[in-house]
Amino acid sequence: MSKLIVEVCKIENIAKHPNADRLSIVTVKGWNCIVSLDQYKVGDLVVYCPPDSVIPNDIIEKYSLEFLKKNGRVGTIKLRKYISQGLILSMDCLPGAVIGTKGFHPGYNTGMDVAKKLGITKYEVPIPTFQRFQSKRPTKKKRNPLFDKYTDIDNIKNYKEVFKEGELVVITEKIHGTNFRAGELLRYQDHLWGKIKAFLFGKYEFVYGSHNVQLLSSNKKKTFYGENVYGRIAKKYNLAEIIPEDYIVYGEIYGKGIQDLEYGKEDIDMVVFDVKYKGNYLNWEEVVEFCLYRQLPTVPILTIEEFKKDLVLTYTDGASKICATQVREGCVIKPVKEENDIRIGRKILKSVSEKYLLRKGGTEYK
Repeated sequence: MSKLIVEVCKIENIAKHPNADRLSIVTVKGWNCIVSLDQYKVGDLVVYCPPDSVIPNDIIEKYSLEFLKKNGRVGTIKLRKYISQGLILSMDCLPGAVIGTKGFHPGYNTGMDVAKKLGITKYEVPIPTFQRFQSKRPTKKKRNPLFDKYTDIDNIKNYKEVFKEGELVVITEKIHGTNFRAGELLRYQDHLWGKIKAFLFGKYEFVYGSHNVQLLSSNKKKTFYGENVYGRIAKKYNLAEIIPEDYIVYGEIYGKGIQDLEYGKEDIDMVVFDVKYKGNYLNWEEVVEFCLYRQLPTVPILTIEEFKKDLVLTYTDGASKICATQVREGCVIKPVKEENDIRIGRKILKSVSEKYLLRKGGTEYK
């Protein structure tokens, strides 16, 4: 998951498109976007709309953006053999941003997020069949508030200065699947029924589900898990029995019928990429130890080494470590020891492969 950031940016570089006389390639925040020749110059302020931004109709009409994907969705395209990721809008799309002798004004500075001001939203993926839950879901009052959703992970191109030269990092493969979580957590007892259940069945309960959904499990052994991909994985790895109290396991379910990349699987499986204990993420070595002890598969490690320039780029593209015939979605980078950053919170970022983004027939279910 990642947040939508539609940012005022400064053009870092402009190059003429090698294969098109009337096009240029401009660079903002490390992203390359194809625009008309001589439309901008280095140093100009522009609005950068990343892939999966949804542009409202008034902006589409004003700037003749009918080429956008269905419903105004911005994507990644290849034009005359060169990649264009995202959309560049001129500053006059912003209210009050008129051209003066000293540039654009008033009050629009580099780094400002203008998504709400422009009515630009993030593309919402249609709910796939495997997420149309047949299992019973708890009411809002009965959801366990300790069952934390997983961290939002932003693209490293938006935060190039977060990781410092020489710090020890782990880079893992980003798997194309659906987010999964399961935990053994204290029952919520702020209501009478919660207190009764705690008395009858114990203070702790097993909870599992997707990124956004918590599912209920029956206390009858034969129907404990729901007949959905999340229940099937919980059952396959006996998670209700092996996850200790106060822990949450986060993983990715992948394989047959989950996404367009099936990794050569005839069934579904899971890899664990993080573990939380009492609200805190474990260090990477602790995650590996936790999973080894319980025979849980972990996400493939691409490297553990000191951070340096272009390290992430080296591991973004390539074949999947799970299935050599599948393109790699990208990679995730984080410190070997957990840290927070003042800008993004938890220090973890992703990098997405251009080959993955350009594949045909791709699906992007959560």
